[in-house]
Amino acid sequence: MAYTADDLASIRRAIVELARGQRVTTVTHNGRTVQYAQSDIDALRDLAREIALELKHAGGRRRSRTHYVTTSKGL
Repeated sequence: MAYTADDLASIRRAIVELARGQRVTTVTHNGRTVQYAQSDIDALRDLAREIALELKHAGGRRRSRTHYVTTSKGL
């Protein structure tokens, strides 16, 4: 499933709301609304990690940079 940064933000917002004591929060994705209760906070945290990992991998491969250092003494 393709997630966006907005999806991750809404999941994180739901986690914060539940952590602050709100009893129920809702998250909408692709036109589907799901309600989460305080007992679902661990599942939301797992989902947030999954989305973050997917977004990281979807961003493409980053080029690594190599720095070469030379000195006048040859060290």
